[in-house]
Amino acid sequence: MALRLRDESTAVQKRVQAKNPTKEVPRSIELSVCCQARDIFYHNYVVGSTKPFNFLQTFYLPTCKDEHLSRSVDAVALAYLNYQRQSPSAEEEARQHYVSAIACTSAALRSPDEAKQDSTILAILLLDLYEKITNKDPTFYGAWAAHLSGALTLVKLRGDQQFKEPSIVRMLMRLSTNLLISCVASGRPVLADLVALRNTLAAHFPTPADPKWRESDLMIEFASLRQDVEKGVLSDLDAILALIELDAKFAKLGGEVPPAWQYETVQVEVKSSHHYESFHHVHPAENVAQMWNTLRLTRLSINEFICSRCLNLQRRQNSSPALLAIHQCATSAIKEMASDICATLPQYIEDPPLSFVQAFTETEPPHTMSKVETRISPAGQADPTHHLPCYRLIFPLFVAAQSSAVSPSMWKWVIKQLRFMADYHAIENAMSAAKILESGEKPEIWKVYAMLGSYAFVC
Repeated sequence: MALRLRDESTAVQKRVQAKNPTKEVPRSIELSVCCQARDIFYHNYVVGSTKPFNFLQTFYLPTCKDEHLSRSVDAVALAYLNYQRQSPSAEEEARQHYVSAIACTSAALRSPDEAKQDSTILAILLLDLYEKITNKDPTFYGAWAAHLSGALTLVKLRGDQQFKEPSIVRMLMRLSTNLLISCVASGRPVLADLVALRNTLAAHFPTPADPKWRESDLMIEFASLRQDVEKGVLSDLDAILALIELDAKFAKLGGEVPPAWQYETVQVEVKSSHHYESFHHVHPAENVAQMWNTLRLTRLSINEFICSRCLNLQRRQNSSPALLAIHQCATSAIKEMASDICATLPQYIEDPPLSFVQAFTETEPPHTMSKVETRISPAGQADPTHHLPCYRLIFPLFVAAQSSAVSPSMWKWVIKQLRFMADYHAIENAMSAAKILESGEKPEIWKVYAMLGSYAFVC
């Protein structure tokens, strides 16, 4: 019986195959450049680990009928693809979509109804992101800042009803964060309308325990104080006292982060080529590492201001013990912040194949550590879609290496790490940052931040 059943099964298979002859299945389907761009953009910005544009899932679908939004998505996605692959076709197509998106968005803004739609504000956010990817000059007062200012105006026209929808609130939080960073990077004062928006957001969705929100509140204070210090509004002594007070607020924030935002310090017996000291930090998520490094590089900048003002006073009058103590304390803070920034690197720079390590250095052991996520593919090569966590460390490392209290050994170590990123991850801007350090130039750090793509990559 079993044999007869098997024979009948075979006969059935033959009859089916006779009626449906096998067709050759193509080995692969080639996606258009635009489809590839959307996939990569969504992976890194919408559904990835940091999800800076996760609210886009609510408003945008492939069948989206809002042409200004769909064109904006395509423009920024293609610009991002060009950044990753240096693709002339993607660059040209991105520019075409951007021009079309500008025209469609301008038409929407002329309509009283369309101008207030969620899709219009989202399109403007994406057009701003395009500018950050393609235009690296923070002092450019045209499109680099104009898009966000326009979006802020639209928010005022929409009224309080918009604050009742969580996805819209997330979008407005992203708008407020990006506008704040633009103000800091370009040296412009924080707009009163931006402060009002943040206050409204906080009233509708209180976030007292969110360290990133508290940190951005302090960044507003930093931007305002930095303006006063650089323009000479405050005397050197008053500036020092105000800077010390602000630094204490950042330090207090660092001591009050909830457990979910804390990191672990791991000691190592043998340092790898990616360890500056015999320890590294392990963060539970990339956004946690970003929060900490933003805090560190801001405190480092504050203490640089303190040191420079102390030196100004010392040149004009004899050094007092109190002034020397303040300078020494600020220098110690700079060294501590720089050390902690360097300790972030091992978790995210990735373990290269042994052959690459041997080419990188014949005298140092391979990168070995515990509790660190490995991002190497089975073939032994770095996955290009996972290099962003490494990319986001370029700016903090640059700030650490350019600080006044940096040691020669740390300076050389940072340059070596940046060159590794350029060679292994093919990150061109890592080499650019390394060359700036090697040249001995001292550009304003926020110009370097803009060169690196601002929050387009360092979300």
